[in-house]
Amino acid sequence: MKRLRVPGGEMAWWEEGTGTPVVLVHGTPSSSQEWRAVARRLTPSHRVLAPEHLGFGQSDRPGDWRTYSLPWHVENLRSWFEQLQLGRFHLVVHDFGGPIALPLAIAAPEQVLSLTVIQSWFWDLKAPNIDNALMRWLYLSGNFSARMMVKLSWGRRVKLTRELHRSFLSQFPDRASRMGTWGFARSASHEGPWLDAQGQSLGRLADLPSLLVWGRADKLVKPEHLLRWKQELPRAKALEFDDVGHFPQLEAPEELGTALLEHLASAVSLGPPGKATAAESTLPR
Repeated sequence: MKRLRVPGGEMAWWEEGTGTPVVLVHGTPSSSQEWRAVARRLTPSHRVLAPEHLGFGQSDRPGDWRTYSLPWHVENLRSWFEQLQLGRFHLVVHDFGGPIALPLAIAAPEQVLSLTVIQSWFWDLKAPNIDNALMRWLYLSGNFSARMMVKLSWGRRVKLTRELHRSFLSQFPDRASRMGTWGFARSASHEGPWLDAQGQSLGRLADLPSLLVWGRADKLVKPEHLLRWKQELPRAKALEFDDVGHFPQLEAPEELGTALLEHLASAVSLGPPGKATAAESTLPR
């Protein structure tokens, strides 16, 4: 793992392969490791980079859950991009990776060669307000996100084995390590207006070669959000799995890897609008 300092602390990431960059942005309750199986299909021909949000994986985990707002995550990821100076890249987002990475894509769409959206959103989820002492205790003391939300959102194609579920649980071994998961849970009910405001500019991404990947068995981020994406990105292609849940990268990695590789190749052959060089790769604020 590599590390560099961003405004909120030190951010970790791994990268493998050579060629055009592909940035894989994870959600919750997980880390960059969820991309490993998919990345194996990409690394022979691409430079794959998988950052870990602060509060997750091997990145720093600040101790105050009030720190973990979506704009804070956006600024940390922006700093990571600016320091790496990737030039043009393919962007793949999952879950909360969308609300964090898409503001940067909207700010500089000419740098994004293609977009892949997996089980994500960029609007107010209209989630109930869970910001109370009981839910805070469940998330921070009971590891609720990894213990229960993974189970609720898993599909039918592959079994969520004890070992696989433990791989989620072990990433958040104690209360101090779970601040990021609680921060994301709060944001679903507190930061809807911010998301709606950001989403007003989704049209700036409409001309990008885009792929929508959806597990229709996800009981939490339901297919209604896929319909919204099809409206927002009417030229996007869609890959749908009836028996897959919230984690297609873990539940159907071979199919996703193949589809993603084809999508990246197609995007390059089409030639995306706009031009940007490495020297022009700073993302506007």
